[in-house]
Amino acid sequence: MIDEAAPPSDLVSESVSDSVSISTSEQDSEIPESKPESKSDSKPESKPDSKPESKLDLKPTSAPPQVLAPAKHGNLLVLGLMAVAGALVVTVVTCDIFDQKLPDFLQPFEPTLEKHIRYGLGYGTGAKDWRNELLIEQAIWSSEVNKIRLGQNNAKPEMYKRDYLFYLADSYYRDEPHFLEAKAAYLAGRAEPVVPHKPGYDIEPSELACKIGYSAMRSGAYAEAEKYLREAIAISNADKEPTRKMVNGGRANFCLDVLAECAIRQNQLAEAQSLINQRLKRIELSSVEGSVEWYLLFNHAMLQEKLGKFSEAEAYYKKAIAQHEQDDKNRGALPNTSKDNNRMLAYVLREYARFLRTQKRGSESFELMDRAVGIMNNAP
Repeated sequence: MIDEAAPPSDLVSESVSDSVSISTSEQDSEIPESKPESKSDSKPESKPDSKPESKLDLKPTSAPPQVLAPAKHGNLLVLGLMAVAGALVVTVVTCDIFDQKLPDFLQPFEPTLEKHIRYGLGYGTGAKDWRNELLIEQAIWSSEVNKIRLGQNNAKPEMYKRDYLFYLADSYYRDEPHFLEAKAAYLAGRAEPVVPHKPGYDIEPSELACKIGYSAMRSGAYAEAEKYLREAIAISNADKEPTRKMVNGGRANFCLDVLAECAIRQNQLAEAQSLINQRLKRIELSSVEGSVEWYLLFNHAMLQEKLGKFSEAEAYYKKAIAQHEQDDKNRGALPNTSKDNNRMLAYVLREYARFLRTQKRGSESFELMDRAVGIMNNAP
């Protein structure tokens, strides 16, 4: 019997609870008991991988708690320190390279110019590496000219543009074999208007035409060389200033020598002989034989080689070399010393070495070329 005093909700609850327990017990009795399988009969039974669960098991199941890996702050810190260390190493190496290759990279402009411009008399090879010195000069002058051309705020006044172009050209002129660059810079400077200022640097017209002509000849532009060399001769001959007579005479003689070389290299042999004769007349000589001027001896040697007179050509190549060596000895420059830096002697040595190669005398040619290279290493 049902207790009439019990409230309806309790009756429903008890009824549901009884029915659930009955149903659960019935289903448990129907499920057969499972045994874990073993891989072999001889081995002991292993624990089952999982327990069979009742479909109506009401007990909550939960996965084992997962342990979270700590954040890798330590690894990030190490990476950051390594990056900073790498940047420091790169900075130190870069600064060291700049200090060795471009020691004046971040230095003030004016002191750098004073340090590296060497155009006075008695200039020698005091620098440890003259190529590096000339490279610095050329970089500085090119930069200053470009600043003026671009109108940058830190550019020097326009009136200095001509000066800087001539400084750049002189640096190339001494930095053999950059005669093509020298000619271009001289021509660019010549095209700039002359603006008087102090201090300033300019090149007088005859010297400028002479340098352009010689640079053109060494670059192989013989027609262009002849134009400017003849211009230089005309300006020098027209200058009647007594104090400049010797300078003008020497410049005209040099231009005639270069013109003769141009003619020889173009196989204009009659023109070359005529120019040599003009040259001899200016110094009151009738023959090259008594000359003590290396360029006359050198041109005569090349001319005789072109004419097929090889014995006479070799004799005059040797005379030109001997005259250079005597001139160097007079200025205290001995062979195979640091003062042995006469580029024109190296020029003659190279031509004589070429001549010997045509005569199948390779070992002698090699010795001359080796000496020429040694002289060029001491130049300019």
